[in-house]
Amino acid sequence: MTKNNKKIRKKLNYTFLIIFCFLFFSTSASAITKWTAPPQPGGVPTDIDAGILNLTNWVLGFVSMISTLMIIWGGIQYLTSTGDTNKAESGKKTITYAFIGLIIAALSYAIIKVIVITILKS
Repeated sequence: MTKNNKKIRKKLNYTFLIIFCFLFFSTSASAITKWTAPPQPGGVPTDIDAGILNLTNWVLGFVSMISTLMIIWGGIQYLTSTGDTNKAESGKKTITYAFIGLIIAALSYAIIKVIVITILKS
């Protein structure tokens, strides 16, 4: 086994370990939370603040899903670069930008939550 093959095998092992940990902890975290029924039959909120928060939750869920897929795609790019520095840099940038997008989405949710609580509930 050559030195390059050992590096690739090591990267793949780490990737599978990270994916396993992500799947294991995400399912165990979702098992802890309890599901509650929507506030109205059909799940349609009647007030504006609940509607805004409902829309924000949907958008945040979509952005989180896209960011997770981009992190995985960046990891695949990085692992399959096989010594090509341009592909490795592209993978690193993809992962970095996906994390930045995820952080911006979380901060925007927090800002919208504060605005809804302070302005619309008063």
